[in-house]
Amino acid sequence: MKESLNSFFFRRFAFGRLALGVFLAGLFIVSAARAADDPCVALGKLMAGRGQLIQHIQGYKDKKPSADDACSAFTSLAKATISSVAAIERDGAWCRAPDGLADNLKSQQAQIETAKTNACKAAADQKKAAAAGATAQRPPLGGTGDILGGPMKLPQGAL
Repeated sequence: MKESLNSFFFRRFAFGRLALGVFLAGLFIVSAARAADDPCVALGKLMAGRGQLIQHIQGYKDKKPSADDACSAFTSLAKATISSVAAIERDGAWCRAPDGLADNLKSQQAQIETAKTNACKAAADQKKAAAAGATAQRPPLGGTGDILGGPMKLPQGAL
């Protein structure tokens, strides 16, 4: 009798531990899903990504970027700013964002767009210049004289 009673409690205890484990796992999954859907977490990620882009651009003071890199960085910053403003307007009150944050980002957007336009125009001009330089380096028909492309090559052999 005592053995069957111990067996009963052991099975009961094992089932209880299993149920507790399943419950805790479910609770963890639900809390992780809520954290992923939390608008404040998403807003924080947007602002952190925007901050990283700004740090990358501020690094241009030390090392001059290529025109393609600058164009890409300013394009990404413009998109991140637009997304951040939309998220702040939608969820800023709920997430306790500072009152003037959206207006501040909107005022920066014009400067970002100007920098993006200039950087992308410089990148396009560099690509055009490189393409024009590549075609201009080869003289037609092996040269046309000392001024334009070197001495003219004369045919060799019996004429």
